[in-house]
Amino acid sequence: MRTLRRHLSSSRSHFVVGLLLLTLVLTGVLAFEAYRSSRSHRVTAASALEDNAAFAAWRFASLSESKIDWLIAKPAFAYLQATYGKEDWAITQDVDPEAPELEQCPIAIRYAFIMDPTGTKLKILEGVRPTAETGKWLKGSLRNALTTYDPEWYHAVVSGAQDGIDHIVFYKVEFDDNEAPEAILGFEVDPAVLPEAFDHAFGGTILPPTLTGDLENPEMLSVRVTGPAGETLYKSVREHGWEFAATDYLSPRYGEGLEVEVAIRPTMAETLIIGGLPKSRLPLIMGLLVLAGGMVAGAIFVLRRELEFSRLRTQFVSNVSHELRTPLAQIRMFVETLLLGRVRSKEEAQRSLEIMNREVRRLSNLVENILAFSRAERNGMKLNFEPTELTPLFKEVVDAFEPLASGRSVKLRTEVEREATATVDRSAVRQILLNLLDNAVKYGPAGQTVTLGLEVQNGTVQLRVDDEGPGVPPESREGVWEAFFRLDREREDATAGTGIGLSVVRELVVGHDGRAWVEEGPSGGARFLIELPVGRDDGPELAR
Repeated sequence: MRTLRRHLSSSRSHFVVGLLLLTLVLTGVLAFEAYRSSRSHRVTAASALEDNAAFAAWRFASLSESKIDWLIAKPAFAYLQATYGKEDWAITQDVDPEAPELEQCPIAIRYAFIMDPTGTKLKILEGVRPTAETGKWLKGSLRNALTTYDPEWYHAVVSGAQDGIDHIVFYKVEFDDNEAPEAILGFEVDPAVLPEAFDHAFGGTILPPTLTGDLENPEMLSVRVTGPAGETLYKSVREHGWEFAATDYLSPRYGEGLEVEVAIRPTMAETLIIGGLPKSRLPLIMGLLVLAGGMVAGAIFVLRRELEFSRLRTQFVSNVSHELRTPLAQIRMFVETLLLGRVRSKEEAQRSLEIMNREVRRLSNLVENILAFSRAERNGMKLNFEPTELTPLFKEVVDAFEPLASGRSVKLRTEVEREATATVDRSAVRQILLNLLDNAVKYGPAGQTVTLGLEVQNGTVQLRVDDEGPGVPPESREGVWEAFFRLDREREDATAGTGIGLSVVRELVVGHDGRAWVEEGPSGGARFLIELPVGRDDGPELAR
């Protein structure tokens, strides 16, 4: 039946642990799904912000083209067409070495040029003559650009990097009466004039006012324009980070090297997206998951403790039952013998009474231990301190325990250096000595000599009990004071015991502000030592 109960208890425990682990797994799944949902929402919101950034980049590029046309291209070409007529288009040699310096052009340009439609001859009309490498690049670029040039265009742009700097060249194709290309008129702009056009573009309407309200572009957007060589041609004064950014380019007639990058300030999510950009829920979800895991681990720990307490309780009840059954059986047997008059002599009757007295003392000691242990577990022990003569108490304990020791042929010996008085709880010290003697007799060999010692030194009283048993291993000398602790060598031993004797000793000693420990005795057995203060702060200090 006991095995069945143990099996059922173990099955219930495994079932509860399984439920707790399943709860943890389900919590993890729910947390993962919540994280996925939150992340999906955040990804969707981030994608919406990036879409708005892409629209803003396209819109800024379109506005930039318009502003470049009106602020740079048209004034410069108007000046060139008014200054140079067809008679100046005659190209006698490649790169005219005597081009005049720029004096009247309203736009800061590096040089102006005229080139034949075949792209073989280049004439510098005014400005700084380009290097041979730049001139070669310019002719090649214009030849390639002519294949895609649309006559409807007012002008076009080629751009590229030469000699480590950006070259941005505006050009337009002049046609004859037969609509055949007659010449290519153009100029290279100084990049320093471009920021003004980009500033004007940045001042225009980029995002729909229905979304942005009264907010200005600098409050919402960051803009950066880079040239073919990677140089930054324009950058907005305010930067809001580039987490939600998009890239676009000016249209093909402006070449392939002018890149526009626009970023939206993350806090604009509240304005542009319903519900805004959700914060990451990962820290919260991970915190809840860790909390759930901790709670499950704590529940499993408590369950294991409860199972251990249940096992110890069962073991305690079994041990106490055994401890009670043996003396009660002895007492009953001798009482029945005496009542039935089956004793054969007065000596045999006297021996029966002595055995009954011994077993009664054992029962009394057992009950006192159980009561003391119960009080300690429930709300601590309440001790009554009073000046106590220790030497008579020693003799009283030895006399009381003598019948129990004689049952195993154990001799008791006392070593008291001098009379001693201390402020202690008399019944508690008596219980301490009885428990130590019981432990020494129970786990030592039959016929041994157990020695009780008493010393007074440095304001303390030291009690000791030496036995001639196998001793206590060093690694177990602290554990023996715990309730229900048993040494490895005693787990298979049939020696009975409640498992609380030394635990009660430790509690009583701590209640006296003393200490208890065990070490190896002079005979190789165990020596249990108790150290108690002679006096207390709330009582007189007595010793002699």
